[in-house]
Amino acid sequence: MNRTWKLMEEMRKVLLPVSFAQRVEYVGGGAKAMIDIPMEHPRFMIKTIRVIPSRETNVELHVLNSAGPHPEVLYFNNAQYSTGNFMEGIYDMIDLPYEDVDGTSTLHLSLKNLGTDVANFDIEVVGLTTR
Repeated sequence: MNRTWKLMEEMRKVLLPVSFAQRVEYVGGGAKAMIDIPMEHPRFMIKTIRVIPSRETNVELHVLNSAGPHPEVLYFNNAQYSTGNFMEGIYDMIDLPYEDVDGTSTLHLSLKNLGTDVANFDIEVVGLTTR
């Protein structure tokens, strides 16, 4: 086995694909929901984020570094600036290194329904594990 092949094999073990899906139900108009998604690894590289609403409403999403009282916002977007179509929600391809500073191996998100009606939201996050 040559050196390049060995390096590729090692990288394949380091950068494993991970994906998380969570359904958030009954978020009232103007209300905010805090979402904590358990992970197997304390850090990873977020590659894509998707938020799909159950009805036509604008949604705002924050990726937070902790669940504490004053978390740092690592990412922010809403459907108006992402897809431009509220029914499509948010879909962003990003390269965001994420590390849970709480040490609980949890992905912390904040979701706000900017509309006036109650809606459900499906959240999908895809990424790669890192060392």
